[in-house]
Amino acid sequence: MTGIEFEATPNPDALRVRADRAFPPGPPRQFDRTTAGADPLADALLAIHGVVRVMIAEQFVTVVRDGPHTAWDTLRPDIAFAIADAPDSPAPQRGEPAAPLGEIEQQIEDVLDRWVRPMLAADGGDALLVRFDSADGTAWVRMEGACGGCPSGSITLKRGIEQSIRRWVPEVTRVLEATPRARDESVDPKARFRAWIADKWGLPRAG
Repeated sequence: MTGIEFEATPNPDALRVRADRAFPPGPPRQFDRTTAGADPLADALLAIHGVVRVMIAEQFVTVVRDGPHTAWDTLRPDIAFAIADAPDSPAPQRGEPAAPLGEIEQQIEDVLDRWVRPMLAADGGDALLVRFDSADGTAWVRMEGACGGCPSGSITLKRGIEQSIRRWVPEVTRVLEATPRARDESVDPKARFRAWIADKWGLPRAG
């Protein structure tokens, strides 16, 4: 069986997993249940009850559970078998970008590559530049892997990512977190209210 090592991360709901098997080259890629069929390893991990998000990088995989009510001791064996048995992930196919990066965006990417991403990868995370608003100097960054939803994510964003980017790219005045695209529940006020009630009193969510 493939050798597996589980590493804790600052996010109690995420594990960084290393294995003596090949992962595809290139930047980390994140998957959830909306991306079924995109990657065989991600599909195998997301088929495990309690796993809600997966990030596959060159040297590790980050697995995110649905909360502390799902014990890691229960998930670890299933994660190990999924990683050992899943076929190799295909190399990511890169299409042509919609538009080339501007000068400032490229500078931000260079800072992320050199100073930020190695630090985040050590904890099973990653950061993606979503956009740069030149009008007010705001860089929007999405936290992924163990960094997404991490209790210390806001500190990492401000003290780590923002300080690094502003030091080397003075055109950036602040860095804000870009949230994932809103789902139907957050668009529908009634669904949002039902979810609030369910969370407050520990009831199962409808639908």
